[in-house]
Amino acid sequence: MGLAGLAGTHFAQAQTPALEAPLPENADPFPGLLALAGNGDPKAQCAVGIDYLNGRRVAQDYRLGLHWLSKASDAGFAYARYVLADVYSRGYAGVPVDDASAYYYASLAAASSSLDDKVRERAAKLRDASAKRLSTAQLAAMQAKAALAPLDAAVGH
Repeated sequence: MGLAGLAGTHFAQAQTPALEAPLPENADPFPGLLALAGNGDPKAQCAVGIDYLNGRRVAQDYRLGLHWLSKASDAGFAYARYVLADVYSRGYAGVPVDDASAYYYASLAAASSSLDDKVRERAAKLRDASAKRLSTAQLAAMQAKAALAPLDAAVGH
């Protein structure tokens, strides 16, 4: 998938397969990756977010991890959406379970044509499991929000 498999993703290894996604081809170790992320590269933003969640190459910081993953998701980067769905569906250390957010991000990831079939299937399972824990009103709100979200980013995935 490119440059070391999205910053050596591993935060979810204990409960799910290791997460992997591509790094930008011109990414250097963390400072270079952070510069690319700051310049709006969604792949780099996703990688930086995962590095912060894992505490890999940088001090662990869940707030910054979610920040960078959210920026990548807002740009339409499907893998960031999958990672956010996974984090919110089970919680991760300092990140509490949030079924509404898990449903939203999993819906976007499951609908993405840029993710491989296995990742989309896992996203669909996360979406369906989260949906069961939402009220009818919450589910309707998240379905509407997902319908308005931008499509996949135009960058390579």
